[in-house]
Amino acid sequence: MGSLGRDRTIFVLLAALALPGTVAAKEPLRLKPSSKWNIHYADDSCRMARSFGAGDQKIVLMIDRYEPGDSLRLIFVGKPTSTSLNEGTVRIRFGPVEAEQEVEFYPGRLDDKRPSLIIRGDVRIAPYAAEVTAAYEATPKAKRYDFTWPQITVGQEEAVTFIEVTRSIRQPFILETGALGAPLAALRKCTDELLDHWGIDVAKHAALSRPVKPKSNPGNWVKSRDYPAQMLMMGKRAIVHFRLNVDAEGKPTACHIQQSTRPKTFDDAVCKAIMRNAEFEPALDAGGSPIASYWLNSVNFHM
Repeated sequence: MGSLGRDRTIFVLLAALALPGTVAAKEPLRLKPSSKWNIHYADDSCRMARSFGAGDQKIVLMIDRYEPGDSLRLIFVGKPTSTSLNEGTVRIRFGPVEAEQEVEFYPGRLDDKRPSLIIRGDVRIAPYAAEVTAAYEATPKAKRYDFTWPQITVGQEEAVTFIEVTRSIRQPFILETGALGAPLAALRKCTDELLDHWGIDVAKHAALSRPVKPKSNPGNWVKSRDYPAQMLMMGKRAIVHFRLNVDAEGKPTACHIQQSTRPKTFDDAVCKAIMRNAEFEPALDAGGSPIASYWLNSVNFHM
């Protein structure tokens, strides 16, 4: 979805807003776990979550994954994550070994009105090395689906003992997660079961010669006119993660909302526009025969 190896998030953008200045740097708040990891199996997504700290310092970390792979979607909830910015970037580090990454965010509120920091794109434990991204950019666009991206290893997952978030927020913080090997193994088990639940042949999809391939630019499938008028008037924005069933002829047959920041009006707008405009080349199995598959992406409604 948002990673370099996939189609990027579809952005539905309106007029840009001027941003206030950045928040002054502070010493990071170091928080220990205050709950166990909880793995949630949904019909279209997997989430692991854990609380850190207590009281006004409490932060809840939610890590979502929508299919097998090493991409993660992150949400941090709690007062320390609040910001005066309408959007911006934060720095995230899966320490102590991996390099710092700069990622885009926007602030939000959960149902109980707690402030939240919503990371807008996919994140990996480690960013791709410069030489890897350069090799990808040098690959002809028609062949980029065949590009082999290095995967995060179990050893890298085990080596992570904390997640540090700095810049642009009320209080920089460090979440002492402990080794992420076991929690991420549980998340992988969940995503493998997702495919089975969708009626997808897990073994065949592990050996595809080509995944589902858009025939046209997905960024043109949802346009500014698809922004729900009432939500626009209310200043609402949203991130909607969706999955399309794609048959052996490359035709999208159903649209499923995997997760959404809601309201539901955004979900309906996404599926209506995507089903009207999406067109694909079908997935091919190891022998080159077309098979039914799926395609995932997200739409970011943003002013």
